[in-house]
Amino acid sequence: MTMISLIARRRALLRAALLVGALLAAAAPAAMAATSVQLLEQWLKQTRGGSAQFTQTVSNPKGPAQAPAAGQFAFERPDRFRWDYTKPYAQVIVSDGKQLWTYDHDLDQVTITPVTQAFKGTPAAIFAGTDLTRLFTLQALPDANDLQWVQATPQAKDSNFDWIRIGLRSTMQGPEVVELQLRDAFGQVSTMRFSAIKSNPVFAADSFHFTPPKGASVIRQP
Repeated sequence: MTMISLIARRRALLRAALLVGALLAAAAPAAMAATSVQLLEQWLKQTRGGSAQFTQTVSNPKGPAQAPAAGQFAFERPDRFRWDYTKPYAQVIVSDGKQLWTYDHDLDQVTITPVTQAFKGTPAAIFAGTDLTRLFTLQALPDANDLQWVQATPQAKDSNFDWIRIGLRSTMQGPEVVELQLRDAFGQVSTMRFSAIKSNPVFAADSFHFTPPKGASVIRQP
């Protein structure tokens, strides 16, 4: 092989390598998009329950932001979860799979709602074990803040929120939901961040049961 043909061959290989690189770069967004949605699907399949600490902030474009909230969260599919708010005021929200109990400590009032009504097309469906594709249109978003993001847009036209954005990360134990963002119909964006996450823990038998405190007023919604 002559020197000229060797140089020509090297140039052809270089052009081929550059072409492959360009094709990979063009395909990267599609690969990223598939990965984020697949990661959510994997989390839904593998995670039957979990617990975490959480912080919640609300931004309001038309007024002052609400005070940050914090507390503990746990869920177990199907349809059981518990939110224990400790800041800025105490509130307990519990689903036993049939009814949703909301207890406001300051008002000493309990509101009871059927789970089928409370979960329909709401962000709670993410943890309830519902088939999300029946309720939401899932769309991959670009990675941000070291998380992979999926936007869930409700298919129902009468929904009271515009979208939920789900931030996930991959770990050695499997995917985790680390952050949720929700924009309601008024433009407010609620951001909930999870820490000290535990996947598939064993819960006590009464973890998702609630008994109204003695003397509390009870309101039942149809």
